[in-house]
Amino acid sequence: MKFLRISRILLPAAVLLALASCHKERSSSSTPYVGGSLTYDMPSYVQYGDVIHIVPRGVYREDSSDTLLSVRWINPFTSVSDTVRLESDPASVDKAFDFVVDVDTVGTFSIAVYAWAEGYSAKSLTKSFTIIDNELDNGSLTGYGFLDAIGTFTDARDGKPYYFNTVDGTDWMISNLAYEGAGMAYKDESTLSTLFGQYYTWDEAAAACPAGWHLPSDADFVALAKAFGAKVAADGSITEGSGALMGDIYFNGDKMWEFWPSVKITNSSKFSAIPAGYAVVDENGAEFTGFNDFAIFWTADADGALMGRARYIYVDKPDIFASVLGKNSVRASVRCVR
Repeated sequence: MKFLRISRILLPAAVLLALASCHKERSSSSTPYVGGSLTYDMPSYVQYGDVIHIVPRGVYREDSSDTLLSVRWINPFTSVSDTVRLESDPASVDKAFDFVVDVDTVGTFSIAVYAWAEGYSAKSLTKSFTIIDNELDNGSLTGYGFLDAIGTFTDARDGKPYYFNTVDGTDWMISNLAYEGAGMAYKDESTLSTLFGQYYTWDEAAAACPAGWHLPSDADFVALAKAFGAKVAADGSITEGSGALMGDIYFNGDKMWEFWPSVKITNSSKFSAIPAGYAVVDENGAEFTGFNDFAIFWTADADGALMGRARYIYVDKPDIFASVLGKNSVRASVRCVR
């Protein structure tokens, strides 16, 4: 399905005026607000057909521990206000609600939730979310050029398809490995796994490729770059090769690699690198960084027991860099070869 792109962050003025009118008697400076802070969980990325369950919480009457307040929300697609419970309702009436992502439109939207009580002013919280389409090269990501690929391969473990291109006898996957049996999705948003691939530690990457495929060596990356005109020094340094590996790819209509005069993106290798960034592992899990700036790929080469070798591209540099990273302190992308 070909999705349209739209961005809807601001609510229509008519809806805001209507809400202001509804709560006018409770919004004077002498009227206290309900206590606490209104909050609810909302995924940052969703797909068409998803059902989102919202549970408003955290607010209460200052004169009572009762949290069963009045709650309303604004439908992000129709801008219609819907009251899901009133303070006068019995306790059996739940303040939680569901809404369905029922528009075939990629882009960013916002949902607003309000909570109030008689004699108190309302508190509100608006959160944004992005609708994506996981269809390869015809959804949220465009410009991959899968039709130019040599062949396709389906991972028997999860049924996910991959396209590949052959360079000097070596088959290269032209999208990031998205096997969810290991690694983690961008910002732990599983919806994004198919688009950006999973992010793996070196130990995970070493065993993540499907049967018949394997993690490329550093020499494989050198050979790939050299085949498309890069200059390779005796120490393995690669200059003037990044543009041949970078894809002119768009996410929900936004260009992923920013234009820089020093880098000419040709994607002549059909490698189609995207700047998916990387994650630094810490005691709290993983902190993602470098999105739209870096494409980092593990190689099969280890440097002792604790370090692994990676190749990376930076948005404004024409070279392909090498780096030695902690095997289990960084999560990076994976391309498989055979």
